[in-house]
Amino acid sequence: MKTTGKTRIFTILAHPATHVIAPIIYNHIFDELRLDMSYIAHDIEPHGITDTIQAFRSWENLAGFNVTIPYKESVAELLETKCPVSSRVKAVNTVIRNEDGTFEGYNTDGIGAQKAIGDVRGTHCLVLGAGGAARSIVDALLKAGAGRISFSNRSSSNSQKLLDIFSSDNVSIFDPADIEKINVVIQATPVVDRIPFSLDLKKLRKDTRVLETVMRPSVLSDTASENHLEVIPGHAMLYFQTKQNFRLLTGIDVPDTVLESAFGTVGYKIS
Repeated sequence: MKTTGKTRIFTILAHPATHVIAPIIYNHIFDELRLDMSYIAHDIEPHGITDTIQAFRSWENLAGFNVTIPYKESVAELLETKCPVSSRVKAVNTVIRNEDGTFEGYNTDGIGAQKAIGDVRGTHCLVLGAGGAARSIVDALLKAGAGRISFSNRSSSNSQKLLDIFSSDNVSIFDPADIEKINVVIQATPVVDRIPFSLDLKKLRKDTRVLETVMRPSVLSDTASENHLEVIPGHAMLYFQTKQNFRLLTGIDVPDTVLESAFGTVGYKIS
Protein backbone atom coordinates (compact mmCIF):
# COMPACT_ATOMS: atom_id res chain seq x y z
CA MET A 1 0.00 0.00 0.00
CA LYS A 2 1.08 3.59 -0.57
CA THR A 3 2.40 5.53 2.39
CA THR A 4 0.43 8.69 3.19
CA GLY A 5 0.38 11.32 5.90
CA LYS A 6 -2.04 9.10 7.82
CA THR A 7 0.12 5.97 7.66
CA ARG A 8 1.04 4.55 11.07
CA ILE A 9 4.79 4.06 11.23
CA PHE A 10 6.73 1.38 13.10
CA THR A 11 10.48 0.93 13.32
CA ILE A 12 13.25 -1.12 14.93
CA LEU A 13 16.30 0.27 16.70
CA ALA A 14 19.51 -1.64 15.99
CA HIS A 15 23.24 -1.20 15.46
CA PRO A 16 24.10 -2.39 12.92
CA ALA A 17 20.76 -2.72 11.12
CA THR A 18 21.93 -4.34 7.88
CA HIS A 19 20.94 -7.82 9.09
CA VAL A 20 17.46 -6.82 10.30
CA ILE A 21 14.60 -8.61 8.51
CA ALA A 22 11.69 -7.19 10.54
CA PRO A 23 10.81 -4.54 7.90
CA ILE A 24 10.37 -7.24 5.24
CA ILE A 25 8.22 -9.41 7.50
CA TYR A 26 6.04 -6.62 8.87
CA ASN A 27 5.50 -4.86 5.54
CA HIS A 28 4.47 -8.16 3.95
CA ILE A 29 1.86 -8.62 6.69
CA PHE A 30 0.65 -5.03 6.32
CA ASP A 31 0.20 -5.57 2.58
CA GLU A 32 -1.58 -8.90 3.03
CA LEU A 33 -3.99 -7.45 5.59
CA ARG A 34 -4.31 -4.16 3.68
CA LEU A 35 -3.30 -2.07 6.69
CA ASP A 36 -2.24 1.56 6.33
CA MET A 37 1.00 0.89 8.18
CA SER A 38 4.70 0.86 7.31
CA TYR A 39 7.82 -0.49 9.02
CA ILE A 40 11.39 0.77 8.67
CA ALA A 41 14.74 0.19 10.39
CA HIS A 42 16.82 2.73 12.30
CA ASP A 43 20.59 2.15 12.60
CA ILE A 44 21.48 4.24 15.65
CA GLU A 45 24.99 4.71 17.04
CA PRO A 46 25.20 4.24 20.82
CA HIS A 47 25.80 7.91 21.60
CA GLY A 48 22.52 8.80 19.89
CA ILE A 49 20.07 6.43 21.55
CA THR A 50 18.82 8.88 24.21
CA ASP A 51 18.26 11.64 21.66
CA THR A 52 16.50 9.15 19.37
CA ILE A 53 13.96 8.17 22.01
CA GLN A 54 13.40 11.83 22.80
CA ALA A 55 12.83 12.59 19.10
CA PHE A 56 10.39 9.67 18.86
CA ARG A 57 8.17 11.39 21.42
CA SER A 58 7.39 14.18 18.95
CA TRP A 59 6.96 11.80 15.97
CA GLU A 60 3.16 11.83 15.98
CA ASN A 61 2.50 8.97 13.56
CA LEU A 62 5.06 6.65 15.16
CA ALA A 63 2.81 4.00 16.71
CA GLY A 64 5.54 1.86 18.26
CA PHE A 65 8.92 0.27 17.75
CA ASN A 66 11.02 -2.81 18.36
CA VAL A 67 14.43 -2.88 19.99
CA THR A 68 17.28 -5.29 19.37
CA ILE A 69 20.97 -5.59 20.24
CA PRO A 70 22.56 -3.52 21.73
CA TYR A 71 19.73 -1.35 23.06
CA LYS A 72 17.31 -3.58 24.97
CA GLU A 73 18.59 -2.49 28.38
CA SER A 74 19.40 1.15 27.65
CA VAL A 75 15.99 1.83 26.07
CA ALA A 76 14.24 0.23 29.06
CA GLU A 77 15.75 2.92 31.28
CA LEU A 78 14.26 5.69 29.10
CA LEU A 79 10.60 4.62 29.19
CA GLU A 80 7.80 5.92 31.40
CA THR A 81 6.25 2.52 32.03
CA LYS A 82 7.10 -1.14 31.48
CA CYS A 83 5.18 -4.41 31.70
CA PRO A 84 5.93 -6.62 34.74
CA VAL A 85 8.36 -8.82 32.78
CA SER A 86 10.31 -5.86 31.39
CA SER A 87 10.45 -4.26 34.82
CA ARG A 88 11.78 -7.47 36.33
CA VAL A 89 14.42 -8.29 33.69
CA LYS A 90 15.29 -4.62 33.01
CA ALA A 91 15.15 -4.97 29.22
CA VAL A 92 12.61 -4.39 26.43
CA ASN A 93 12.25 -5.46 22.82
CA THR A 94 8.87 -3.90 22.00
CA VAL A 95 7.60 -0.41 22.81
CA ILE A 96 4.09 0.92 22.22
CA ARG A 97 2.84 4.50 22.31
CA ASN A 98 -0.06 4.94 24.71
CA GLU A 99 -2.96 7.29 24.01
CA ASP A 100 -1.41 9.92 26.27
CA GLY A 101 1.80 9.83 24.22
CA THR A 102 3.89 7.95 26.78
CA PHE A 103 5.94 4.90 25.82
CA GLU A 104 5.41 1.50 27.43
CA GLY A 105 7.95 -1.31 27.12
CA TYR A 106 7.42 -5.05 26.77
CA ASN A 107 9.74 -8.03 26.46
CA THR A 108 8.73 -11.04 24.35
CA ASP A 109 12.14 -12.73 24.13
CA GLY A 110 11.19 -15.20 26.82
CA ILE A 111 7.78 -16.19 25.50
CA GLY A 112 9.22 -16.50 21.99
CA ALA A 113 11.96 -18.84 23.18
CA GLN A 114 9.69 -20.92 25.39
CA LYS A 115 7.10 -21.46 22.66
CA ALA A 116 9.83 -22.42 20.18
CA ILE A 117 11.23 -24.99 22.62
CA GLY A 118 7.88 -26.42 23.67
CA ASP A 119 7.20 -28.26 26.92
CA VAL A 120 9.92 -27.60 29.51
CA ARG A 121 8.12 -28.86 32.62
CA GLY A 122 10.55 -30.53 35.00
CA THR A 123 13.54 -30.04 32.71
CA HIS A 124 17.04 -28.81 33.53
CA CYS A 125 17.74 -25.89 31.19
CA LEU A 126 21.13 -24.30 30.48
CA VAL A 127 21.04 -20.67 29.34
CA LEU A 128 24.21 -19.34 27.72
CA GLY A 129 24.39 -15.63 28.55
CA ALA A 130 22.95 -13.38 31.25
CA GLY A 131 21.94 -10.23 29.36
CA GLY A 132 18.46 -8.84 28.79
CA ALA A 133 17.33 -11.61 26.44
CA ALA A 134 18.74 -14.33 28.69
CA ARG A 135 16.96 -12.90 31.74
CA SER A 136 13.66 -12.76 29.86
CA ILE A 137 14.13 -16.37 28.78
CA VAL A 138 14.88 -17.51 32.33
CA ASP A 139 11.71 -15.74 33.49
CA ALA A 140 9.59 -17.52 30.86
CA LEU A 141 11.16 -20.93 31.52
CA LEU A 142 10.40 -20.66 35.23
CA LYS A 143 6.79 -19.70 34.50
CA ALA A 144 6.51 -22.68 32.12
CA GLY A 145 7.57 -25.08 34.86
CA ALA A 146 11.26 -25.73 34.22
CA GLY A 147 12.64 -27.76 37.13
CA ARG A 148 16.06 -26.14 37.24
CA ILE A 149 17.89 -23.45 35.29
CA SER A 150 21.66 -23.04 35.06
CA PHE A 151 23.44 -20.28 33.20
CA SER A 152 26.94 -19.45 31.98
CA ASN A 153 28.23 -15.92 31.50
CA ARG A 154 31.58 -14.12 31.48
CA SER A 155 30.32 -10.81 32.90
CA SER A 156 30.21 -11.02 36.69
CA SER A 157 27.93 -7.97 36.88
CA ASN A 158 25.33 -9.51 34.54
CA SER A 159 25.61 -12.83 36.36
CA GLN A 160 24.94 -11.15 39.68
CA LYS A 161 22.08 -9.16 38.16
CA LEU A 162 20.43 -12.39 36.99
CA LEU A 163 20.94 -14.05 40.37
CA ASP A 164 19.52 -11.00 42.15
CA ILE A 165 16.39 -11.04 39.97
CA PHE A 166 15.79 -14.76 40.34
CA SER A 167 16.72 -15.40 43.96
CA SER A 168 15.63 -19.01 43.75
CA ASP A 169 17.27 -22.35 44.42
CA ASN A 170 16.13 -23.29 40.91
CA VAL A 171 18.50 -20.77 39.24
CA SER A 172 22.27 -21.06 39.59
CA ILE A 173 25.58 -20.66 37.79
CA PHE A 174 26.31 -23.69 35.60
CA ASP A 175 28.49 -26.43 37.03
CA PRO A 176 30.17 -28.35 34.14
CA ALA A 177 29.80 -31.52 36.21
CA ASP A 178 26.05 -31.30 35.56
CA ILE A 179 26.31 -31.30 31.77
CA GLU A 180 24.90 -34.82 31.40
CA LYS A 181 21.76 -33.71 33.28
CA ILE A 182 20.92 -30.89 30.85
CA ASN A 183 17.72 -31.32 28.81
CA VAL A 184 17.63 -27.96 27.00
CA VAL A 185 20.38 -25.55 25.94
CA ILE A 186 19.48 -21.97 25.01
CA GLN A 187 22.15 -19.94 23.24
CA ALA A 188 21.32 -16.37 24.33
CA THR A 189 24.53 -14.63 23.31
CA PRO A 190 25.33 -13.00 19.93
CA VAL A 191 28.37 -15.27 19.47
CA VAL A 192 28.30 -17.21 16.18
CA ASP A 193 31.97 -17.96 15.39
CA ARG A 194 32.62 -20.32 18.30
CA ILE A 195 30.80 -22.33 20.94
CA PRO A 196 30.21 -19.98 23.90
CA PHE A 197 32.05 -20.86 27.10
CA SER A 198 33.68 -23.88 25.39
CA LEU A 199 30.61 -26.00 26.11
CA ASP A 200 31.35 -29.65 25.31
CA LEU A 201 28.30 -30.66 23.26
CA LYS A 202 29.49 -34.28 23.04
CA LYS A 203 28.73 -34.71 26.73
CA LEU A 204 25.10 -33.67 26.38
CA ARG A 205 22.29 -36.22 26.47
CA LYS A 206 21.26 -37.39 23.01
CA ASP A 207 17.73 -36.08 23.54
CA THR A 208 18.90 -32.58 24.47
CA ARG A 209 17.18 -29.74 22.60
CA VAL A 210 19.33 -26.77 21.53
CA LEU A 211 17.71 -23.38 20.83
CA GLU A 212 19.69 -20.82 18.84
CA THR A 213 18.41 -17.27 19.40
CA VAL A 214 20.43 -15.59 16.64
CA MET A 215 19.32 -15.68 13.01
CA ARG A 216 22.73 -16.35 11.48
CA PRO A 217 24.35 -19.81 11.18
CA SER A 218 26.53 -20.49 14.22
CA VAL A 219 29.27 -22.89 15.22
CA LEU A 220 27.12 -24.01 18.13
CA SER A 221 24.08 -24.98 16.04
CA ASP A 222 26.25 -26.59 13.35
CA THR A 223 28.15 -28.63 15.94
CA ALA A 224 24.93 -29.61 17.70
CA SER A 225 23.54 -30.89 14.40
CA GLU A 226 26.73 -32.86 13.75
CA ASN A 227 26.23 -34.48 17.15
CA HIS A 228 22.65 -35.42 16.17
CA LEU A 229 21.03 -33.12 18.72
CA GLU A 230 17.68 -31.45 18.00
CA VAL A 231 18.44 -27.87 16.93
CA ILE A 232 15.69 -25.26 17.08
CA PRO A 233 16.70 -22.38 14.77
CA GLY A 234 16.51 -18.70 15.66
CA HIS A 235 13.70 -18.04 13.21
CA ALA A 236 11.42 -20.35 15.23
CA MET A 237 11.81 -18.08 18.23
CA LEU A 238 11.41 -14.99 16.04
CA TYR A 239 8.16 -16.40 14.64
CA PHE A 240 6.51 -16.57 18.06
CA GLN A 241 8.00 -13.23 19.08
CA THR A 242 6.62 -11.58 15.96
CA LYS A 243 3.17 -13.00 16.65
CA GLN A 244 3.23 -11.46 20.13
CA ASN A 245 4.87 -8.21 19.01
CA PHE A 246 2.40 -7.67 16.17
CA ARG A 247 -0.51 -7.89 18.61
CA LEU A 248 1.18 -5.45 20.99
CA LEU A 249 2.06 -2.94 18.28
CA THR A 250 -1.13 -3.04 16.21
CA GLY A 251 -3.79 -4.63 18.41
CA ILE A 252 -4.35 -7.22 15.67
CA ASP A 253 -3.83 -10.99 15.78
CA VAL A 254 -1.98 -11.90 12.60
CA PRO A 255 -3.29 -15.15 11.05
CA ASP A 256 -0.75 -17.99 11.08
CA THR A 257 -1.00 -18.40 7.31
CA VAL A 258 -0.09 -14.75 6.76
CA LEU A 259 2.78 -14.87 9.25
CA GLU A 260 4.13 -18.06 7.71
CA SER A 261 3.94 -16.44 4.28
CA ALA A 262 5.85 -13.41 5.60
CA PHE A 263 8.63 -15.62 6.93
CA GLY A 264 8.71 -17.40 3.59
CA THR A 265 9.62 -14.11 1.89
CA VAL A 266 12.92 -14.10 3.82
CA GLY A 267 13.60 -17.79 3.22
CA TYR A 268 12.31 -19.34 6.44
CA LYS A 269 9.85 -22.20 6.37
CA ILE A 270 7.70 -22.56 9.49
CA SER A 271 6.59 -26.14 10.06
